[in-house]
Amino acid sequence: MILLRPLVLFALTLVAASYVPSTRTAPRVDVAAVPDGGLQPQVAVDRDGTIHLIYFKGDAAHGDLFYTKRRGGAADFDQPIQITSVAGSAVAAGAVRGGRIALGRNGWVHVAWNGSTPIDRNGHSDTPMWYARISRSGRAESQRPIGVHTRHLDGGGDVAADGAGTVWVIWHAAGPEDGETRRRIYFERSTDEGVHFGREMMFETDGGNCGCCQLEAMHHRGGDLQLLFRSAAGGVHRDATWITVGPSAPSPPVALQPWELPACPMTTFALEDTRRGGLVAAWETAQQIYTATLDPLKRTVSAPSPMTGTGSRKHPSLAINAAGDRLYAWIDGSSFTKGGTLAWELRAADGSRLAWAENAGAVPASGLVAAAARPDGSFLILR
Repeated sequence: MILLRPLVLFALTLVAASYVPSTRTAPRVDVAAVPDGGLQPQVAVDRDGTIHLIYFKGDAAHGDLFYTKRRGGAADFDQPIQITSVAGSAVAAGAVRGGRIALGRNGWVHVAWNGSTPIDRNGHSDTPMWYARISRSGRAESQRPIGVHTRHLDGGGDVAADGAGTVWVIWHAAGPEDGETRRRIYFERSTDEGVHFGREMMFETDGGNCGCCQLEAMHHRGGDLQLLFRSAAGGVHRDATWITVGPSAPSPPVALQPWELPACPMTTFALEDTRRGGLVAAWETAQQIYTATLDPLKRTVSAPSPMTGTGSRKHPSLAINAAGDRLYAWIDGSSFTKGGTLAWELRAADGSRLAWAENAGAVPASGLVAAAARPDGSFLILR
């Protein structure tokens, strides 16, 4: 565990926004840079309102992950600690392969990420999914490789956890045959808060997985794993797709939105619980960010709804406050080697637009944005 210098004062900026006429006042939206000059923020908020943050630093091909937290009502984040016990083992290139965070029980924080370089194990060399966990006291345990089948590991994996001690590490990689239409989704599950993981499991999706697009996973309150990914059927059908992984076989896939493209678009997803039994998803299709409400019981999806305006838009983040207000944040104008600018839109629970903003701050190359809902109903976006 490496302690860094104390962080400078964490300044917040309230960004000027355009407002839609409404019968109610829109919650406040604050924007701030990632502490310590970090990249690719990922956040999770616990019941006490503490914002748990991981971020990337270093060379985009061989960097490190760090963890810090900001307690409810505090002005600053705590001193960060280094998560990667193998220096340079994380990767940020393309903004789809970096660290992911989930909160478990008893204050445990779980982190998973795509490895940057191969390691020797099981008689061969491959690039692993890495996993580490952080205790309530802020101690990071040594990272561990997860899974066996990680050949051609590419688009980012994920980690999910619940309040009962279950932790999932999920990724996609080559199947027995090469080609993205034959890629499989793999996972390992722990039932003791990440102390031990069971045997690796695999399932094949119709059409495979878009090779360099991220998976998005979360535990729903029913106990099932909800998973978003991008298909690669026929090498051209890049549909945003939803499946549920329960005790038995995964559910049949549900297409959120079709997209025909003969190349991988390098996209990410966002998924949040409405706290009212449903889910809200956000994703990119043809350089626009869309959202829909998902019903896990009926396996139905509302019609996709685009964000206000147009542009080259990527990498959505999503946060939902206790009132059901939904904040969508994304990056305008970015590419594999170029940064962009933050944009966001705030909607009420009924889908009506409350506020939005463009050019809300620079996002560096290989960067991401992360939205968090605070206990008072306001929001924070890290860029």
